[in-house]
Amino acid sequence: MRSFQGTKQSQTTAQPVVLNFADSEAAYASKSTLEIYRAFIVLKLCTFDFLVDNNDSLMKVTRKVFGKTLFQLLMRATFYGQFVGGEDVTDLKPKLDHMQQYGVRPILDYSVEADLSEDASDTIPEPVDDKDSTQYMRDNISAQRDLHNPVARTYPYSGEESCEANLKIFLNCLETASAVCKGDAFSAIKVTGLSKPNALLEASQLLFKIRVLYEEFSVPLDDRIPEFLEVDHLPLGVLGEKPLLTQRRMTQEAFTTMLRHYGCDLPDEELAAVFRQMDTESKGHIPFYHFRTFCLPYNPLYNLLTKIDALPGLTKEHVIAMDNLEKRLVMISERAVELDARLLIDAEQTYFQPVIDYYANKMMYRFNKKKAFIFNTYQCYLTDTTNQLVSDIEKSRKQGYKVGIKLVRGAYMEQERTRAAELDYEDPIHSDKAATNACYHNNIEILMQLLGRKEADVMIASHNEFSIQYMVERMRQVGVDPKTGGVFFGQLLGMCDQVTYLLGAGGYSSYKYVPYGPVEAVLPYLSRRAHENKGVLQSSKKELDLLLCELKRRKFGLLPGGSKS
Repeated sequence: MRSFQGTKQSQTTAQPVVLNFADSEAAYASKSTLEIYRAFIVLKLCTFDFLVDNNDSLMKVTRKVFGKTLFQLLMRATFYGQFVGGEDVTDLKPKLDHMQQYGVRPILDYSVEADLSEDASDTIPEPVDDKDSTQYMRDNISAQRDLHNPVARTYPYSGEESCEANLKIFLNCLETASAVCKGDAFSAIKVTGLSKPNALLEASQLLFKIRVLYEEFSVPLDDRIPEFLEVDHLPLGVLGEKPLLTQRRMTQEAFTTMLRHYGCDLPDEELAAVFRQMDTESKGHIPFYHFRTFCLPYNPLYNLLTKIDALPGLTKEHVIAMDNLEKRLVMISERAVELDARLLIDAEQTYFQPVIDYYANKMMYRFNKKKAFIFNTYQCYLTDTTNQLVSDIEKSRKQGYKVGIKLVRGAYMEQERTRAAELDYEDPIHSDKAATNACYHNNIEILMQLLGRKEADVMIASHNEFSIQYMVERMRQVGVDPKTGGVFFGQLLGMCDQVTYLLGAGGYSSYKYVPYGPVEAVLPYLSRRAHENKGVLQSSKKELDLLLCELKRRKFGLLPGGSKS
């Protein structure tokens, strides 16, 4: 039995500190009355299924009816004005300066995207024979091409020159954020904008299969778990029944068994020599992240495992593409360090995520020695998130760098579940909202141990008021300073102002995710966000009530309940 399952669950689970999210005056102090009217109208429209489900078609029809100029004016007065910061840096600056006067800083993201119908041909993965990797490599082609269901950002790929163009955009975002914020600047990037989609998919297939090999043939080292998991607030069984990656090791015997299983006929002496080459610490066993390194291109074990079909190999073209991707990520990371700014690497779909996780951690290892400049994103609606998080934390502690962690609930639930059902593999998403919420708060508990030791910086990216209250109260209990303790809070522009601005006013490191770009060029972004955040938008009754309350207060001096202020 694993040791954490024998630990008594705490009976004093943290209760959230009271933040007055019902204080409309404080929440909207930065907003003009016209902006509040706009927010109320736009968010109210977003509660209607028909408008959200068909937003892209409706925008195209509206453009045809009104023409380009009137359409852009209409968008600026409504959805674009609500959810997008502006067209360019000049357009952005007044809004960003105004936000900072109220204690809120921006996370900049240039949000020009390809239309999914125009770019689908290069985002459809090639067929694979390996059944275990199907879930990461095969996509729902009809969903990719269905404009009524935009499921993720895609970048127009027309060769490496398009990736170089995206690199320049990401660098410009980083420099703009740094110029505006003057310290603790954030910029967001997506790895899929920096390489050929099929190369990313093939690399993810390889990384996924490496993990499958390790989990199948490695052995549980013992029942111990990392010390940062020995916490009172962590519920029993939260980590699942199987041993974590951190509890498994590849021994020489297991390594030999694995190779023999795939028909390797090299003498035992040669296999022992290969293992000794990997076992650099001479412990007689190898952790997952160390094993993975030797299974990648440019390593002898990669050549051996691909030769006996234990691993799917990368084409020469895709090896070069991954090398180019790493060079671009290094360029962006180096610039972030030069500017003393931070880089958020966004999470994407599960069939891209292995390669994103790999390079995010590689950048953290290289650049996060003294400060968390690079952040990886963990989606708590995935059942494997805690295992992945714990594995990455163990790697950082063993190799001596600080982790940057952005914690989100997730954005691709409908697509992931549809693919799981159609391709007949286990649904990677938690069974219900309660399980996702539990995962989010359990991961907060794990991270609190690291924050107390100054071993991590954390971005709590959530619109959930309880989660924000929970984190604030746990910070108070552990003694994490709101300004210097390495905790940041973030919400999307145009949503959840009652959380963002109250946190900013309270002295917390509060951020808005600010997309920008020309009006018509960001329409695919707006369409995708409407679908990704459909649940949040449609459950915005409290925010609508608060907006209405503030309008009444400004017009009549009324407080909630009808009394005079």
